[in-house]
Amino acid sequence: MFSGGEGPPPKKNNTKVWIIVGLVVVLIGGGLTTFFLTRDSGSQNAAGTSTSAPAPTTTAAKPTTTSKSGTENATCKPTKADWNCLRVQDLSYSYDVPKAWAPSPISAGVEGMKDVKLTGVTVYGNYDCGGSRYNRGSTGGVVVPQGDLAAVAKDFAQKLGAQYYSSGKSVDVKLSEPKSVKVPNGSKAEIEGVQVDATISTTGSDCLASKGMVKVLVLKGSTGFHVFMANGDLEGGPAEPKGPTEADLQAMVDSVKPLAS
Repeated sequence: MFSGGEGPPPKKNNTKVWIIVGLVVVLIGGGLTTFFLTRDSGSQNAAGTSTSAPAPTTTAAKPTTTSKSGTENATCKPTKADWNCLRVQDLSYSYDVPKAWAPSPISAGVEGMKDVKLTGVTVYGNYDCGGSRYNRGSTGGVVVPQGDLAAVAKDFAQKLGAQYYSSGKSVDVKLSEPKSVKVPNGSKAEIEGVQVDATISTTGSDCLASKGMVKVLVLKGSTGFHVFMANGDLEGGPAEPKGPTEADLQAMVDSVKPLAS
């Protein structure tokens, strides 16, 4: 029922491990039945510079079925005419991104989460500054074992926000209250989920955005939590390339749909 488009985005400072910019959606296992399958993929960090990683709190779920990895350009229709739809078989969902967001075959690690790697990645707005490589946004997702939906969403939002903007002299990450989400699932019951947004403020770097956001969506599947994240720079950094808007990041989150079995 969900379908797809293009690949993953590198983020912030090139000297650090990066993960998907902007939003993170987590699809969680219990209610998705055949649509969401627990899978595992390789990874690299998509955005930001690295800092000392906290002790792992989340571990990637073991695969229960085999499938093609990464994104696929299959029959997938974006909601907006100037966007692309990305069908991510490994994550059992599709999502939409603007056409300038390029799919990437990489997998991106999440600092402080052992064996957790984001796949189905896209990256937007790469640029060089001060001898380092940055980007303006990224997306990606992963399937993890079930737990508490809100706690998992907050954990991803906190860790990704800190990781993507770690090259700032000072970095402050503020989380929104968890918001309950229901995702349509055809003739079946709606999929239960939670969204948490991280707003990141930084100082001390002309190359890095002074304000960024990571949106994380966690959906409950039959055996695991399906996570999606969208990250983008909202203020600061170079004049070009321009960062995405918060509305664009939210549209990516809202576009997440389960793949038909």
